Amino acid sequence: MWRQYHLEEPAAEEAIAEARRRWGPQGAVSVADQFLHSRLLVGELRSGRFWVRGRGSSWNAAFADADARVIQASRRRSVH
Repeated sequence: MWRQYHLEEPAAEEAIAEARRRWGPQGAVSVADQFLHSRLLVGELRSGRFWVRGRGSSWNAAFADADARVIQASRRRSVH
């Protein structure tokens, strides 16, 4: 279940600042109520749509997931 502390200061403010540092003015954070685990989302808000870059059970875990996704994407081989 969603908890109010996910968006309490200063953790959420620090997460927003980190998202904006990484992805510019579009950097944003969100909470996904429909998941039991890894509810905290970090990513970009573009054209009214939230693009998930990482998710985790804490803000630090969500940013670590975002880092891991970038590393995994860079290791993928070209299809052609």
